[in-house]
Amino acid sequence: MAGSPTAVPHLLHNHVVRAIRSRALLQPGQSVLVAVSGGPDSVALLSILHDLAPAWKLSLTVVHGNYGLRGVESDEDATFVTALCRRLNVPCLVRPLHVREREPGASSSLQARAREVRYRLFHDLAQALPVDRVALGHTADDQAETVLLRMLRGAGLRGLAGMPYTRERLFIRPLLGVTRREILSYLAAVGLSYRSDSSNAKSVYLRNRVRQEVLPVLTSLTPSVTRLLARQADIVRADDELLDRLAARRLRRVMRRGDPNTIVLDRAAFRRHPTALQRRMLRLAIRGLAPASAGPRSDQVLSILASLATNRSGAAWTIGQLIVRSGQGTVEVTVRSGRAPVPEPDGVSRKDATVAASEVVTCGSLPSVASWSPTGEVVRLRPVTQARGRALLKHPSSATALFDADHLLLPLTIRSWQPGDWFVPVGMGGRRKKLQDYFTDAKLSRSVREHIPLLLSQEQIAWIVGQRIDARFAATASTTRFVLASVTGPVRRKGVC
Repeated sequence: MAGSPTAVPHLLHNHVVRAIRSRALLQPGQSVLVAVSGGPDSVALLSILHDLAPAWKLSLTVVHGNYGLRGVESDEDATFVTALCRRLNVPCLVRPLHVREREPGASSSLQARAREVRYRLFHDLAQALPVDRVALGHTADDQAETVLLRMLRGAGLRGLAGMPYTRERLFIRPLLGVTRREILSYLAAVGLSYRSDSSNAKSVYLRNRVRQEVLPVLTSLTPSVTRLLARQADIVRADDELLDRLAARRLRRVMRRGDPNTIVLDRAAFRRHPTALQRRMLRLAIRGLAPASAGPRSDQVLSILASLATNRSGAAWTIGQLIVRSGQGTVEVTVRSGRAPVPEPDGVSRKDATVAASEVVTCGSLPSVASWSPTGEVVRLRPVTQARGRALLKHPSSATALFDADHLLLPLTIRSWQPGDWFVPVGMGGRRKKLQDYFTDAKLSRSVREHIPLLLSQEQIAWIVGQRIDARFAATASTTRFVLASVTGPVRRKGVC
């Protein structure tokens, strides 16, 4: 480790101070937990806050989470952070974090699960110490990557707003307006070394591919693209917050009754609002009863609104610990008590109601393993070598699908059949075929077809799991990068062509 920070404030130091003041991220006298991984961003954050501490009377404590996923390298990161804190005379807490690298049936990537564990640690320490703020080292580059990733996933305004400077009145991101290049320049100027995470070079993670492949291309077209995307996130966030305030006011107008366990809305008044406001009002009602939940998925919101647009009543959707019901003249959001049965929609059997509420499983990285609970099947996806891929092309099987990795875009999702679904079967010259027609030709009963998992890439069907692959994603003799999908499980379908 090199020398100590310079006595003369660096330009980056002044930039961060302006952000802290203009956005009220910190107040003098506060206690701050600083998350330090040992990488350049978090080391720079700690250095700057350490410089500010005397004048602002800040009390700093560092936390370092050691996942142990990189063996000796992870332990060396912890040793580096401990030594840095000892030198700066800052208390340091090193905590082991346990994340299974491959979790059968998990619907989230390793990175997503690691993030959940990390934030749980931050919350626990914030209450135990206690502290006023938890400082995170996210930069403008992280923001640009996040915006691009969410754009690829078809996010709305909330997603395109990226990461906020402050969240839950606890987490702050003082470096969010600073580029990684500026961070490295600062560390070189003040003589601080840092650790490099080897996992950041692995192309199996979608974020790494955006960082290594997409952003360099965009930068060659527009050198300031990182700052532009970060600025766009700020603009979108302001619009999103304004729409949320408008939706909150409209929600109060259509609310018939509200208590800690139930919110009842006037259905007719709710439906008179534009669809964009209906989506927000519904999300706000759900968030009001379950503020700590992840909230409804987009497909769940669209399903609810589509049902409310009809004259049918009695439909119900389970969202985490909540149930959303459509009544004759009401929309009711209720906290579930125990495991009471959900009312059946009018004219829909119990079996159909179960399918309508079936899950959507997300595979954000490769390799990935996902379980499909309606049938007990397990879908596995992994890259294979070119030699292996070409060998598999010669031996096709209904239990496997071989994809061209350059056409199969992450994240992938698995869901059940929906009316209107179509695909492009291999061998049909690029012609579309409705899934309903395909199932009829295959002589599959309704009870079977509604449980068959579908693998989707960017909302397009890539594989009718265990049956047919879509020609747009199928590997061919000219494919150079292969992804193999396979399905195992207890289900044996009759009438499969």
